[in-house]
Amino acid sequence: MIAENDRVLLVDPRGKKYLMTVTNKIFHTNLGKLDISEIIGMSYGDKIKSHMGKNFSIIKPNIIDYIYMMRKMPQTINPDDACQVIANTGISSGDTVVEAGTGSGAMTLLLSYTVFPGKVYSYDINERFLKVAKENIDNYGKGNVEFKLKDIYEGIDEKDIDLVSLDLPEPHRVVGHAFEALRAGGFVFSFSPCIEQVIDFRREISKYDYSEVKTIETIIREYEVKERGTRPKTRMLGHTGFMTFARKI
Repeated sequence: MIAENDRVLLVDPRGKKYLMTVTNKIFHTNLGKLDISEIIGMSYGDKIKSHMGKNFSIIKPNIIDYIYMMRKMPQTINPDDACQVIANTGISSGDTVVEAGTGSGAMTLLLSYTVFPGKVYSYDINERFLKVAKENIDNYGKGNVEFKLKDIYEGIDEKDIDLVSLDLPEPHRVVGHAFEALRAGGFVFSFSPCIEQVIDFRREISKYDYSEVKTIETIIREYEVKERGTRPKTRMLGHTGFMTFARKI
């Protein structure tokens, strides 16, 4: 049963989503008012009716819901790209990750859930971004993230790391620091919007004992499925960024 202060995802008849904490309050939508306290004692999958008679489905939110609906300042790595980090590095429960370029904390949140009860150390030089990221992680995270107001270009404090994840303008400047911080078999990952950043990163990677070096991108094409005609959607998610991986040996 759903209790007070639990988080729920409400989905209206149009498919619009609302992420909220269950408290004693009235929530206003253009499909009517909802008494959120009525959700207490209900179960996920039940429906709550607005004063206009519209049914809202009650769903248990997951990490992807949190990432899409959290407060954002700089552009974030989208989940379609972020999942490639798990698929290509194999990070899992109990691992330790160093991240640089915290931004709003979207990637931080995914890493936090993936390695819990392991630890994530997140570096950024922008105090405003770290403040927003900390609020997001406090709201939705697992309590295993340590934020560091520090320039990772100057070095990495942690050792025996399983993954160093970079979303920075000049990721090549961290390659050497990452090599020193990683355990044998650990990965360094870089997300870059421009190919010039990839070239610099790959050139620096070649100076160290890294293997399994590869660069990929994720292109998503969704389909419209209709009774009398199925075709690719006119609009698609094309290039977002290049993802480069390398493994310390």
